[in-house]
Amino acid sequence: MTISSITPLHRQPDRTPHELVVVWQVQLQESDYAAGTTKKYVQAVTGFLAWYEHAWPEQVTLDALTPISLVGYRNHLQHEQRLATTTINLRINALRAWCAWLCEEGYLSTNPAARFHLVEHQHTSKREGLTPAQIHAFLHEAQRSRHPERNTAIVQLLLQTGLRVDECAQLRYEDITYGERSGMILVRAGKGNKAREVPLNASVRQALADYIAPRLGIAPTVKAAAATWVSLNGPLWHSQKGEKLSTAAIQRMIGELVRQAGSRVPEEASAHTLRHTFARNYLSQYPGDIVGLAAILGHSSLDTTRLYGEPTVSQLAQRMEHMDSNAYH
Repeated sequence: MTISSITPLHRQPDRTPHELVVVWQVQLQESDYAAGTTKKYVQAVTGFLAWYEHAWPEQVTLDALTPISLVGYRNHLQHEQRLATTTINLRINALRAWCAWLCEEGYLSTNPAARFHLVEHQHTSKREGLTPAQIHAFLHEAQRSRHPERNTAIVQLLLQTGLRVDECAQLRYEDITYGERSGMILVRAGKGNKAREVPLNASVRQALADYIAPRLGIAPTVKAAAATWVSLNGPLWHSQKGEKLSTAAIQRMIGELVRQAGSRVPEEASAHTLRHTFARNYLSQYPGDIVGLAAILGHSSLDTTRLYGEPTVSQLAQRMEHMDSNAYH
């Protein structure tokens, strides 16, 4: 049985959208829709109504269901909440289904979602990094993980140096020059088998001090770590069994942090996202220093590095939203 084959309930034209969502939920439950889908669809439509009432502080009515308001909500999900493509498309499908039902039941004369398109998976740049709030969520989950000192140190290293995940996994104590006031990583075999040096800032040095302190029985300070580091050798990262941590293991750890962070971090985020985040942040701080960034990232072509200087989809959306020609900003 489909929704369209269900005998319409007695129509009450003065019903509010919130009341109609309840009626729709009942019909979904009586149709072939799975319980999980029904719950998600109702939550999605309720979320749209809440967004509308927040954006325009007024009681929402069916007149609010226009193509413009629907697209505005989609833009909000994409560029302000920056939700995953699958999450956005689920909400779009929910609104499509609801609007179609409203037309079938006679509450709307035309369907405002008739041309309400889904979001393509390429809607954001693959080189778009994390926001400060998302970085905080990432680090927060690392500090709450099963191996907080190690995982936080790995995340900080990737965020603060832009190393590739395989380069991070291959690090040995001997590859790091560690001092109280400075530090340096020697990447012995970067992409293309090219070696390079990458500086370590204070955030990474402190995270590394926190990592080695419990294992060596020293104070978790940069001073204590600097005094001890010169005598250390072997792989930098270890598993719970004391074995060298593999690239795949680091990727799985990052994936678990993303899952634990939930909606606070894009579900497609990965170790490479942290590299993109570093690159974006570096150029934001030092605009135009493509050569310096290329040296840090180990790029053989400046054309690759220049891509990080291009505005992201979110930045373009904000710029266009605030153009003088936009009568609604």
